[in-house]
Amino acid sequence: MDKKQITGEPWVHLDNGEFFKNWTKESEIQSNQTFRQGQKYEFYRQAFDFIADNRIEGDYLEFGCHRVRTFRMALTEARRHNLDSMTFRAFDSFAGLPTVETKTSIPLWKKGALTTSEAEFLDLVNKHGIYTDKVRTVAGFYDASLTPSLQKEILNEGKKASFVCVDCDLYESAVPVWKFVDPIFQEGSVLYIDDYYVGYKGSPKHGVAKAFAEYQAKTEWKFEPHLSIGWWGKSFIVYR
Repeated sequence: MDKKQITGEPWVHLDNGEFFKNWTKESEIQSNQTFRQGQKYEFYRQAFDFIADNRIEGDYLEFGCHRVRTFRMALTEARRHNLDSMTFRAFDSFAGLPTVETKTSIPLWKKGALTTSEAEFLDLVNKHGIYTDKVRTVAGFYDASLTPSLQKEILNEGKKASFVCVDCDLYESAVPVWKFVDPIFQEGSVLYIDDYYVGYKGSPKHGVAKAFAEYQAKTEWKFEPHLSIGWWGKSFIVYR
């Protein structure tokens, strides 16, 4: 948006026909990504400010780490708030989406889509240059990689989650995540569900939102709605 003062109708800056004269699908993608990632980053700044101000000590866990976008946001904001004791855990197949079992409204969501290899992930983390020694990766599809032994290993380190990002697109991917993180949550944990309204025409009865609703019916944790992120995501504060 143009930051200069607008002194006439329609009182906001709107791109006109001249601006869109050479507009392409690639232009649309770039515009959308700039808008969406900006919205996410604003949320990450607020979420880490909440964590730091409320003294919620714990780790960052991200499920679904394509292109290391939100993961780098977490590293940056943790450093801004001097959260030097935080460990950053990246859970991803590093081979893209699994076989899609549930019908979605996103043609792109097919087996192997949205792939960032583990080597590419670590390369981007290292180039970012923040807390690189505190990053841990767990490779594999969640139904196989989120094991009780791994859960126990994390718990034995004596820290819970201060921030959990669930960005795994599909219902079948999200189901194992909730079971895995349940004992790692603590009061005050921030939960961000990236694709709450994505992939199923916004219906909360499908996809990640459905898996979350099923989990809420089983767990002792409660989830206070916190911030909305763009048109696609929601965040919650975990409490008893």
